[in-house]
Amino acid sequence: MYFTKRYYRILESIIKKTLNFKNHSNNVALEKTIQSAIYNSTKKEKILFLNKNNKKYIVHNNDHISKLLFINAEFDFKILKKALKYLGKKHKRHTLINIGAHIGSTCIEAIKMNYFKNSIAFEPAIRNFRLLKANILINSLENRIKVFHLAISNEKKVLRLSINKLANSGDNRILKKKDKIKYEKVKSEKLDNFTSTLNRNNTLVFMDVQGHEPYVFLGAKKTIKKKIPIVFEFSPYLFDKNWLKYFKELFKNYNYLYDLQNDTKLKFTSENLLKLHKKLKLKNEGYTDLLIL
Repeated sequence: MYFTKRYYRILESIIKKTLNFKNHSNNVALEKTIQSAIYNSTKKEKILFLNKNNKKYIVHNNDHISKLLFINAEFDFKILKKALKYLGKKHKRHTLINIGAHIGSTCIEAIKMNYFKNSIAFEPAIRNFRLLKANILINSLENRIKVFHLAISNEKKVLRLSINKLANSGDNRILKKKDKIKYEKVKSEKLDNFTSTLNRNNTLVFMDVQGHEPYVFLGAKKTIKKKIPIVFEFSPYLFDKNWLKYFKELFKNYNYLYDLQNDTKLKFTSENLLKLHKKLKLKNEGYTDLLIL
């Protein structure tokens, strides 16, 4: 019994020293390694808790996005920061509209770091929405982030959302056909219903909706006429054959596109977008993130 207790005391001491070293070290690689070990050794748990850099997140376990968030304490936030650089200092950065907010890694970070004063966040998948709402509360941001359990689309209706089974809770997709796969029924609204008091100088739309972007644009004609800047994922392999005609209003109102993955600027024309579409489609599941102004 003595030796057993002694063994666990020594083991506890090693773990404490390792964690203490991690918490006081500037070795980023070591810190990520330890976070990865914690995440990968708790596969039986459904959720994990991250508390770092004044940010708190409850995350899914055995999930691609949550794992990266848990290890790195952020997920793809560099895309938003690049967009803000191109927006420039004249933009007031009052409201961030986060469509497809997942569990909050973009809107919470943006408010915590004072990039925006407030945010409106939409998430249709119920499992993600619950964690999104919880993460807003544990970060004491319920007065600065309004959250809606909705999909944003071309009209108010009930849609079918397929649920990804391959450990990627960020890859749920609105179904266009009546395929016999697992789905959730989700309510949808038009973006225009939430932007009546906003304008191009104080708002940024940031969205990732897994190929449903063209339908979001169809329900955002008033928003588009206001020329409110938009960041969206451009994934040709997810679009249907009619995708380009859904961009018609965008071409009338926006002048430039910025490829945030490749740091390039182009005139926002159908010709340039078609060239980008063709280039990305040659890659297996190629995509990029675009800012239009």
